Amino acid sequence: MKKWISIFLALTLLFSLTACRKKKAELLPGTMAENVDKLMQANPAEFMGGQIPLVLEDNSEEGLWTLKSYTGLDSSEKLSDVAVYEPMTGSQAFSLVLVRVKDGADAKPVAQQMKENIDPRKWICAGADQVMAAGYGDVVLFIMVDSALGKTAQSYVDAFAQLCGGQVDFTI
Repeated sequence: MKKWISIFLALTLLFSLTACRKKKAELLPGTMAENVDKLMQANPAEFMGGQIPLVLEDNSEEGLWTLKSYTGLDSSEKLSDVAVYEPMTGSQAFSLVLVRVKDGADAKPVAQQMKENIDPRKWICAGADQVMAAGYGDVVLFIMVDSALGKTAQSYVDAFAQLCGGQVDFTI
């Protein structure tokens, strides 16, 4: 009897480990910069834009201000990767941010904090009228856009969902 219980417990452990491994493989592959490029190819903007580098390890006053300006977060302690895409010229209200959190369980609170803390009028002369956040696994998409640019925040969330295999875990 003890032998059968031991075999049953060993098989249960094996199957639970296999399930965890499978879930890890389903997370969005690639760097955030690579995924931003894919999103912008799937839903191109009508303005000249580009990626803005952020150094997560920069804890200087300027580095933390830059992080807060683009992500709405006070520190990078929950992040392992980040990429930002914004217009390079003029005052177009558009910002696309992808972050990978260190712990997938923290993705939704990070997305909520981003949405609450990023100023949709940070460009002073222009403001975004559409702001959304979405998440898949350990990745958060934050998008804000002025609908006068001919794009919608939802179109970028839809492109993100396609990148994630057709679905997202949450939208805020």
